Amino acid sequence: MTNAVTVRYMSRSELESLMYSLTASADNEQAQLFEAIARRLLEIMEEERR
Repeated sequence: MTNAVTVRYMSRSELESLMYSLTASADNEQAQLFEAIARRLLEIMEEERR
């Protein structure tokens, strides 16, 4: 089970995988915002790797 405590100990690759798998429900604006932030953060991280 993933929760705030387990996330703290996850590796970068595990976090990336988890963030790519998230999908916010259409009726939850905060979840949609979090998903957009997480995906943008992943994009920025990918750009910095190059």
